[in-house]
Amino acid sequence: MASQRKAWGQASRNRLGWVLYDWANSAFVLCIVTVIGAQYFLHVFEEAAKGAGDLKVGSASAMRVWGMTLPGEAMWSFIIAAAALFVVVTAPLLGSIADVRRNKKRFMQVYCLLGAAATVLLAWPLPWWAVGLLILVGTIGFEAGNVFYNAFLPEIAGAGEQDRLSSQGFAAGYVGGVLVLIAALVLFTPTVFNPPLGSIRNAFWMVGLWWGGFGLLTFALLQERPGGVAGGGLIASGRAAGRQLAGTLRSLRRYPQALLFLGAYLLYNDGIATLIANVTPYALQNIYVDDTLTAKIGTAQLILAIILVQVVAFPGSLFFGWLAGRIGQKATVFAALAVYTAVLLYGQVAQVAWQFFLMSGLIGWVLGGSQAISRSLFASFVPEGKNAEFFAFYGLSEKLSAMAGPLTYGLLIWLTGETRIAILGLTIFFVAGGLVLAFVKPERGRRQALAG
Repeated sequence: MASQRKAWGQASRNRLGWVLYDWANSAFVLCIVTVIGAQYFLHVFEEAAKGAGDLKVGSASAMRVWGMTLPGEAMWSFIIAAAALFVVVTAPLLGSIADVRRNKKRFMQVYCLLGAAATVLLAWPLPWWAVGLLILVGTIGFEAGNVFYNAFLPEIAGAGEQDRLSSQGFAAGYVGGVLVLIAALVLFTPTVFNPPLGSIRNAFWMVGLWWGGFGLLTFALLQERPGGVAGGGLIASGRAAGRQLAGTLRSLRRYPQALLFLGAYLLYNDGIATLIANVTPYALQNIYVDDTLTAKIGTAQLILAIILVQVVAFPGSLFFGWLAGRIGQKATVFAALAVYTAVLLYGQVAQVAWQFFLMSGLIGWVLGGSQAISRSLFASFVPEGKNAEFFAFYGLSEKLSAMAGPLTYGLLIWLTGETRIAILGLTIFFVAGGLVLAFVKPERGRRQALAG
């Protein structure tokens, strides 16, 4: 009995520690990638561009970078794409090494420290290229750390518990991120205090300390299952990991419905990830405070919009879970893609803040639901005993999504200088993803999983 109580207690600590990491790092993606960091980078880039000359791409100030004339919005998209490319190139092998050596937690710790430290350093006044470099490093810490974070899920939760625990992680992330955004709104913008308590750069150390501090709690609670290779060093681990990775790739070919779904998810998640990462540049360039069209929205309105997204995402996730039970998972994903496409089309005519808030609310309503139902649909295609392997490639599909979409968006900005056109270009990802999804046969995929 004592050993059972001890095992139950450790299992509970593992789950709590795992959920806490989503609470910890979601503040980075909300505050840095989506709102404050994006706006700050665009500001320092534009100031540097004005000092360097009078180059323009469309109506946006630009600079010569790497032999190209780039506006800040394009440079921002390329930074996000570069972070995703790093994860795509390194994660499969590093993930296999972590599985072989049983040191996923160590990789999580390194990437957490790297990302949190880079975020704190943003609080100092720096040139635009240093700001961009630190955001690149912080984004790598966030994205790569999540690869190993997600890999813990099949290890600490049984098949019947994974959906619930994963949803708890999402919920904790929404709440934690919103709390930090509200604190940034209250403390560091002139909306509540005039003047505010300090520069908006103070939000960076707050986000970094939040991420690193709660990350320490995660690492104190979360324990890795013992095992892995004994001795042999990194070379032996790398060889074993390479064999494991090759085996996973070979096994995927036996499950064509799972592969087909991954292709569809890769496409439409491209649109989702790029839309979320670039909504700030779009709003700053195109959305005005009111119908006079004299003043464009600023940090306070952007933070409120993102808070709205997070608040609406929670009931939206519950609604889409109910809807999937009524009309099926595939049809529910189609409904979400239709809403995303409608939002992008409406973005071509939206001009004032209330219209932008309407767009934000609609995005929030489908954001959590589209993620949750996509994950549960893919889970139904996974053969028993292969959860970790298959979800590693699900995560890889997410990282590929974080690369191609921003590259496309950045190229459209570079060619046209118009964020409206670039946002409209994202519709191709939702349409193409929906077309591939149409060929996915869920029942056939489930039969293939059972046969496996």
